[in-house]
Amino acid sequence: MEPSKNKKIRDKNFWNIWFKVVHKSYTPHSHIFQQILNQLNYNIKGLKFLEIGAGTGRDSWLLAKYGAQSYALDYATTKIIKKKFYSDNLPLLCIQADGENLPFKDKFFDLVFSQGLIEHFRDPEKLIMEQIRVLKNEGYMIIDAPQTYSLYNIYKTALIYLDNWPMVWERSYSAQDMKKISKKYALKLVKLTGWDVWPLFIRNLHKAEIGKRKVFPKKLKQLIETQWKRFENTKPAAYMAMNITAIFQKV
Repeated sequence: MEPSKNKKIRDKNFWNIWFKVVHKSYTPHSHIFQQILNQLNYNIKGLKFLEIGAGTGRDSWLLAKYGAQSYALDYATTKIIKKKFYSDNLPLLCIQADGENLPFKDKFFDLVFSQGLIEHFRDPEKLIMEQIRVLKNEGYMIIDAPQTYSLYNIYKTALIYLDNWPMVWERSYSAQDMKKISKKYALKLVKLTGWDVWPLFIRNLHKAEIGKRKVFPKKLKQLIETQWKRFENTKPAAYMAMNITAIFQKV
């Protein structure tokens, strides 16, 4: 068996264990979900959405609940997605396939998105080209990845350098990287935003409690949370937050 095949099997086993045991969250990524709704003016019913590297399928599931025809594609975790979400009788299809060889015809989807995927590809050329191929003209492609200029990236880079990073090889993306993708593949870069911060406790300081006593009054916590959300929906967040979210349009 050739080395590249061995690596794919090893990665497949890794991600299956990762999402089953380590990172088994079923809470959708609210920022990405909100960006999709905003971009399409909340009119997503009946539209065809493809999530590549769906993991637990939580984002595709939520979009299906809002009426989209969701396709959750993953190379390793289809059993996890089916076990959790297939009992809901939603317009959600689960496909086991490779993101570099999508089993769909050209111009099939209204929107294609991924979260935490592209950073694991040393050369994402084929991954991006396949997404563009299956996307309708005027359709949207959303890429969400770790953001370069963040504390998280410093932490991650140090662990990779020390050969102590627990996940498959990973890089980060900057706003400039997203602009390069736009130019290289003749896509329109519609919007750049960012979300969250690392260490994660910083993001949740306003929720802190000492014993059973809340540190911040409820109204102040709500105000802080509102301001967080407002910041994450701005362009500066793409340069400062833990993750960067880029919306491209096929023109």
